[in-house]
Amino acid sequence: MPTKTETRGRKPLPLDKKKAPQATVKINNFILPFVQELKGNLKKGMVSDETLVGLFSVLKGTEQQASVFNDPDAVSIVAELQEKIHALEAEKRISDSKLAKQQEVSLNLAQERDKEHLNVVHTESKLNGLKSSYRLLKHDHAALLHREHDCMAIKGDGQRCTKKSTNDTVQNGILIHVCVQHAKSLAKRAQQ
Repeated sequence: MPTKTETRGRKPLPLDKKKAPQATVKINNFILPFVQELKGNLKKGMVSDETLVGLFSVLKGTEQQASVFNDPDAVSIVAELQEKIHALEAEKRISDSKLAKQQEVSLNLAQERDKEHLNVVHTESKLNGLKSSYRLLKHDHAALLHREHDCMAIKGDGQRCTKKSTNDTVQNGILIHVCVQHAKSLAKRAQQ
């Protein structure tokens, strides 16, 4: 099948007539009229190297400064303004350094506060644990005291009597605390 030659698009230029690639730049709409005017003047040959140098000096601000420095009053005003600018920049550097120091101090204080807060949390948890242990020990102590002052006699069903002891009795050579009821029964046994 015969190949068809491409006919779409531009015809390629011969090598001797090819132009160098041009840079493409996006331009803000605000400066577009200026660029179009400059381009038109370049095509007409109305823009020289001196004109371009003058335009760039205006853009950089050197042209305005040269015209300002011709007036001695303007020179003194500009010098005063530059001194004020230097003083303000020095104050800004001083305030920035003070701010950095204050931020460092506040960071250290925040870290110290966090550390102390953690210590407080750990101490509170230990305190709660100790309170709980204290309550258990207090309950055990009360039970032991109660048991020590309860009747030590063994009832008929094999359990220890839970009544409060009021008397001391010697049984089998051992001093025991007994309630009134068991004191009477032990006294009767001792007489028999």
